[in-house]
Amino acid sequence: MPRVVLFSFAGLVLIAVAGSAADPQYQDPELSAKDRQHWSFVSPVRPTVPDPPRTKWVRNPIDSFILAKLEANGIAPGSEADRLTLIRRVTFDLTGLPPTPADVDVFLKDTSAGAYERLVDRLLASPHHGERWGQHWLDIVRFAETNGYELDAERPQAWRYRDYVIRSLNDDKPYDQFVREQVAGDLLAVGKNPRDVTDLLHATGLHRCGQVHVVGGNLDKDEVRQEVLTEMVNGLGSAVMGLTVGCARCHDHKFDPISQGDYFRLQAFFAGTIFKDVDLATETQRDARKQKLSQVSAKLDPIKKKIADLEAPFRAKVLAEKKALLDPKMREAIETDPKKRTDEQKKLAEAAGPLVKVAWDEVLETLTPAVREARSELKDQQHRIERELPPQLPQAWAVADEKTILPTHILKRGDVARKLTAVGPAYPRVLTADTRVPKTRLDLANWLTRPDNPLTARVVVNRLWQHHFGKGLVATPNDFGTRGDRPTHPELLDWLARELVEPTVGGGRAWTLKRLHRLMVCSATYRQASKVRPSIAAVKADPDNTLLWRMNRRRLEAEAVRDAVLAAAGTLNREVGGPSVKVPLEPEVYDLIFTEDEPSGLWPVTPDPKQHTRRSVYLFLKRNVRLPMLEAFDQPDTLNSCAARPVSTFAPQALILMNGPFAREQSRAMAADLVRSAETEPSAQIAALYRRALGRPPADDELKLCWEFLARPGDRRLADLCLAVINTNEFVHVP
Repeated sequence: MPRVVLFSFAGLVLIAVAGSAADPQYQDPELSAKDRQHWSFVSPVRPTVPDPPRTKWVRNPIDSFILAKLEANGIAPGSEADRLTLIRRVTFDLTGLPPTPADVDVFLKDTSAGAYERLVDRLLASPHHGERWGQHWLDIVRFAETNGYELDAERPQAWRYRDYVIRSLNDDKPYDQFVREQVAGDLLAVGKNPRDVTDLLHATGLHRCGQVHVVGGNLDKDEVRQEVLTEMVNGLGSAVMGLTVGCARCHDHKFDPISQGDYFRLQAFFAGTIFKDVDLATETQRDARKQKLSQVSAKLDPIKKKIADLEAPFRAKVLAEKKALLDPKMREAIETDPKKRTDEQKKLAEAAGPLVKVAWDEVLETLTPAVREARSELKDQQHRIERELPPQLPQAWAVADEKTILPTHILKRGDVARKLTAVGPAYPRVLTADTRVPKTRLDLANWLTRPDNPLTARVVVNRLWQHHFGKGLVATPNDFGTRGDRPTHPELLDWLARELVEPTVGGGRAWTLKRLHRLMVCSATYRQASKVRPSIAAVKADPDNTLLWRMNRRRLEAEAVRDAVLAAAGTLNREVGGPSVKVPLEPEVYDLIFTEDEPSGLWPVTPDPKQHTRRSVYLFLKRNVRLPMLEAFDQPDTLNSCAARPVSTFAPQALILMNGPFAREQSRAMAADLVRSAETEPSAQIAALYRRALGRPPADDELKLCWEFLARPGDRRLADLCLAVINTNEFVHVP
């Protein structure tokens, strides 16, 4: 028989199972020298910056690496983009919003040296920077505000993790600290100042971003727990390590040197980790909410009683009809007092339960028109009063470790019923030669953020590069393993990784991402024009532009398209942070999630219309139902980590931007604002429209066409013209 051994560490009681000869055993495959030599498993070393002949083009070391490879392939770099293009490109990249006409004017008038660099610094200091780059991080960790699966229940406090991410990026929190807080914030909070603990607890929401079953049914408790642990490990592996560790859950990884033992040793760091909602409310907040609830209930209760009284006879009628269809013995069983039922009657009553359950649609069919109308009026009153309900008391959507931690077993084929050898926490063997035995998630967090960790810095600088240049130096940002793409510029990748952890250019703090952003967007490589030059050599030698002899033109992400429409219309609410917003949905979407009984209960629209034009990152993110506009423009489904969004082109995109209620409403708002803020003369309105929407004045031929269009009869020509402009390719693309 196996021996159970108890020992204590840092206040935790750990349970270890000592094996015996009878225990099923698992043996890790041996690691070869070749396994350890894969480029991403070796700690990066700062390479020497090349010194290419054409040094006048070079603005910082990034350009030296890019230019050296271009010249080696006989390709010359491209010319610099014009200033209108640069301000639109860098503003979208760093904030996710278009530049305002005032921003453009300031930049164009500043002809002094360093004008572009000062623009970059202003954008990096903008509170919208964290919103833009927070969205990228939320994609990676598959953040959503519902649990997924059939029930898809809401997570009322999940937005606090989103705000933590945005706040951290705005504050330029060092990336190593950002990672440590998310992996082990609850452990870091021990003994800390209470003011600091809140952020640390919010950070651990990382581990709760995946799907989770919250209903019992026939689900096995151990299977549900294993699903939770799988989500934790796979999420961390994708987001921070850039590896497909999840492939080793059921068997040794088929391609990477990561064994099933490595997987479950990594899972052992989370063996005691449970979801924990930590109360953050003050007594004053609790008392105020209790008082408000009492006031609202006093209004609601009489209305609910009236609705119940209206329904009662119709429910009774449906129930009687259902009972009449039952077998006499079964009918007798359910009508017998539960305390007096025989064993046979108890079984019959249990079986009859689903047969006599009265559904709302069945009641609805029996309602008379007069009762239906009266009930509808009462329900409207109920929903209006429910809007007065106070918000949830603040809680940290966090995790914590249980004091008693059960052992982790390697599972044969990933089956919780087929336990093999018990294992303790350890790092993947191929990534470290450290012989120390780690025990907690804090050890894991510290190992992940060590300067010599081969993956962490490489993975994050590759993500930054990907979003600035359209494609990562490693084109598979979540897979740095043997089946992932090799880096196009390995020396540059390693130089950036070392520059992140040991800055040399300009000095400053280590691990700060804003300094890397600045380095990338201030490079000559980034400032190139995106137009394809008539250079046969470049096109033939590098048709996919992997060597970056020009800038890549990119389509805006779904959220940026919506935000750009709001910004151009002048309706964008630039408020930062706070609870998520539920905007009105299209009728066909309501049909997916609503019932006749609760036409707004599952999606209570945020009462304040001003909140409906918040940035898209603040819209409530339901896993099973996405907003049609965002889904059409390739918003990810949040079921898996999304490191690089697909870019599709299909008819619904054009239909939504041309005929969708959002686009038409915002076009009308833009036209009204143009009339208010611009001169009444059409030329001034056309010029203002183009500057708002496209960041530039209209060309002569565009001005002529717009003039002719506005001269036609009709009251909504200006709104239709606004709609036409936001439907141009130029509007949804970054040059």
